[in-house]
Amino acid sequence: MFNSGEGPRRSSLVFGLTLALVSASEAWAQIDFAAIRATKQLEAVRINDPIVLDGRLDEPAWASAPIGRDFYQQEPAEGAPATDPSEIRFLYDADALYVGGTFFDSDPRGPLTNELKRDFNGRDSDVVAICLDSLNDYNSSNFQVNPAGAQRDSQTYDDARRVNNSWDAVWFVETALFEGGWTMEVTIPFKSLRFSDAEEQSWGMNVFRLIRRRNEVNYWSPQPRQFRAFKPTYYGRLTGLRGIRPGRNLYVKPFYTGAASNVALPNLDRHHDADGGIDAKYGLSSALTLDLTYRTDFSQVEVDAQQINLTRFSLFFPEKREFFLENQGAFRIGDQGPGGSSRQDLLPFFSRRVGLSEDGQPIPILAGARLTGRHGNYNLGLLNIQTGEFGTRPGDNFTAMRVARDFGASSVGGFYLGREASGDTSFNRLAGGDLHFNFRRMIDIDGFAVGSTSNGRNGSAGRAAFRLTDPRYTGQLSYTNISPGFRDDLGFIPRNDIGLATWDAARHFRPQRMRHIFREITFGTLGERFENSRHEGLLSRHVQAYAVQDFAGGGRVDTGVDWNYELLTEPFEVSDGIFIPPGEHRFAQLLPAFSSNPSRSVSVTLGYTGGEFYTGTIQGYSAGIQWRPNPHLAASGDYQFNDVNLPEGRFETELARFRIDYSFTPTMFLNAFVQYNGASRTWLTNVRYRFIYRPLSDFYLVFNETRPAAGLPQRTVVLKHTLLLAF
Repeated sequence: MFNSGEGPRRSSLVFGLTLALVSASEAWAQIDFAAIRATKQLEAVRINDPIVLDGRLDEPAWASAPIGRDFYQQEPAEGAPATDPSEIRFLYDADALYVGGTFFDSDPRGPLTNELKRDFNGRDSDVVAICLDSLNDYNSSNFQVNPAGAQRDSQTYDDARRVNNSWDAVWFVETALFEGGWTMEVTIPFKSLRFSDAEEQSWGMNVFRLIRRRNEVNYWSPQPRQFRAFKPTYYGRLTGLRGIRPGRNLYVKPFYTGAASNVALPNLDRHHDADGGIDAKYGLSSALTLDLTYRTDFSQVEVDAQQINLTRFSLFFPEKREFFLENQGAFRIGDQGPGGSSRQDLLPFFSRRVGLSEDGQPIPILAGARLTGRHGNYNLGLLNIQTGEFGTRPGDNFTAMRVARDFGASSVGGFYLGREASGDTSFNRLAGGDLHFNFRRMIDIDGFAVGSTSNGRNGSAGRAAFRLTDPRYTGQLSYTNISPGFRDDLGFIPRNDIGLATWDAARHFRPQRMRHIFREITFGTLGERFENSRHEGLLSRHVQAYAVQDFAGGGRVDTGVDWNYELLTEPFEVSDGIFIPPGEHRFAQLLPAFSSNPSRSVSVTLGYTGGEFYTGTIQGYSAGIQWRPNPHLAASGDYQFNDVNLPEGRFETELARFRIDYSFTPTMFLNAFVQYNGASRTWLTNVRYRFIYRPLSDFYLVFNETRPAAGLPQRTVVLKHTLLLAF
């Protein structure tokens, strides 16, 4: 059993001795990123004859294009030349940008491909990404391709601080294998990009390549290893684009949907339903886009993954709906973690609060409009949504507005959020300001403050944060305050009336003597301290010391020790009929975890939680396995189990999830997702067939089943058809 009082002192001594030993074997390469970046310019060549998209660079025009070579490693040997050569070239005409690539591979097994589906996992197989900052505003559109021709696209905002992996664009790709490597041809219509009206264009550009068998990450314009995403600060330049225009950039996407169920559908008194609607997108200018929606439907969205909750507060479920995911960076407020993640103790705008009830049931959205983009040095975001009635709840009108002035990679902005009820006089309105300062590319300072008013009740909230991103050291420090009267009907706040301080500090080592075994070894500490907003005494505290070993092939071992303090002012029902009594509770836990190389045909994850839990003990186990015998088929399963033994009673929790994905081609997929939640003794099944018969035009056939422990199972079949028309 851990001693929750002595643990931090002993841990710090052990960690200090370990740091000293590891640092003795550490060596660091030096590279002048700015000097190399200044040489990274590549000219695109205008053509008159069309390119036949077949993955082979055999048209004469490709021979006339300058070739981008000399790729540099980000991992494992930062700044070293890539082990296998890569070549990239660009052509264009009045309608599109064409990208040709040749990627040599000295491994006799050839490049590694694990998936064919759209938006495949970008780090589990070989992949190449074309990254374009076409407005030179530190935002990037990224077009990723694997050797089998599967597509993945994403957007990054604010110099890669914010990431939208759900963005979809119209573009085309074909690939071809040859002995010793592979080639690709990509067509990106100018309608899919935003750029200025200048006669001559110069864009930020980079090319990313992952050679997965070596777990080697390469960039054409080198990028420091502490920055994991595509970071425009380090992009080179794509020049030579003259006389191009994005066109009218008008997209219209009608859809229809039908559903049938063995029980009455939610908010309806019948077993079947049919509906239709339309979405439209129009480029008001080269940098401003207007989106309109009428009778928005979300029937194709996959069900939420179930979670186990042993805390006193609400769980966070991510947004998955296409309309809200696109251009979401325009409405993101506050500090960002690695990969664009935000702290979830205060999200001023969380789109899942619009069009979904508290238990996840869809609320009809009658119409909506969104304006996003840039005007000069300003980033603009405006969203208005009108929902219909849902049960006894009247419709609501939701508004989100944000304007930010950019100063290079820094910005200052203001925002407004509001909900106005249609059937009564209730409302919730918020206004505030936010800022972000970036220093020397490695230091970020963020802050925002917001006030709310709701039918005479007023409140305020805010957060300040500091982040350091350095090859050897990373650190984060933040403070959040939420007053008792603060209310945010468009945000996510798991607990109110808090004064919260958080930290995460780590030291990273890359021992050269063990580089064939370990990619990186990290030691750190993180934690959070909760008081009420007036700081009248400690309510909760969590401190963790952790160590992480990243293996050269992609596997990972995590070891953490937690020390917790909870002050309960009233009984806490942790399980049905089991109450933890009020008072002070101190408990410690050990949390080791292991994950194997995810690029293997079989990979596993293992985890354990053991130690104290409030007045008793906890033993928790988790295990997962993934099997990918070929690029078409992937199957996975994971299981979580907790055995909690308290003087007040004993209970168990279990959660099981099973998934099968089959890709017939890069445009046709069948997915099955089955879950079992032991808390409610419920099975949930989601089976979805998707056929992309033309870019961003889909046919869906979905089967959902909820099978409770008692009562009638609910089965629903949904059909949906969308068609994208571009003008």
